[in-house]
Amino acid sequence: MKPLRVRPEAEIDAFEAALWYESERDGLGSKFLGAVREVFGHIGQLPLRFPIVSEGIRRAMLRRFPFGVFFVVDEECTTVIAIMHLHRAPASWERRR
Repeated sequence: MKPLRVRPEAEIDAFEAALWYESERDGLGSKFLGAVREVFGHIGQLPLRFPIVSEGIRRAMLRRFPFGVFFVVDEECTTVIAIMHLHRAPASWERRR
């Protein structure tokens, strides 16, 4: 199992989404972050099971929330590059490679 690294931009993505969900309903931001942590666990265990969506970038979907965790796998580690709403334009996360 390779180490899982999360880029600061991806951490900000998650934090901003959690704040928005929390503003919609108390406790929903925490549930969002819990879903992110759950997906991080799955990615950390078997990163290659997730589909490639663009030139080496893989995507894992969150349960209950319309977000994807976009990441790359190399020889040393797995790196989360973005946590984005699935209706955003791909260019917003693709340029983070």
